[in-house]
Amino acid sequence: MKCCDLTPGALRHRIEIQREIGSQDAAGGRSLVWGTIASPRCFIKPVGGGERFYSMRLEANISHRIYLRYRSDLLPSDRINYNGRLMQIRALINIEERNKWLEIYAEEGKQT
Repeated sequence: MKCCDLTPGALRHRIEIQREIGSQDAAGGRSLVWGTIASPRCFIKPVGGGERFYSMRLEANISHRIYLRYRSDLLPSDRINYNGRLMQIRALINIEERNKWLEIYAEEGKQT
């Protein structure tokens, strides 16, 4: 998709972008929890799905392309929460390198 094909009216989905954050637990140790760093509007397009064997069981996965306004603070290690559905970010693409729109390839299913 080109940047000219995107319009603000197409951004009809609301997602949460989450990042692992270290927190102090009651025993004085540290644990990792997922915290929301942003809740932008976006356009989500499912692009494919499949099944695979993982640890001797069958798992389904769905690939998505997510389009939103450009953000420079996202990392490939972040994840997306869309209505309780967790998606692992696989790639962040600055469409046409214009710092206007961001395309995210994400995969829903087993988080590896």
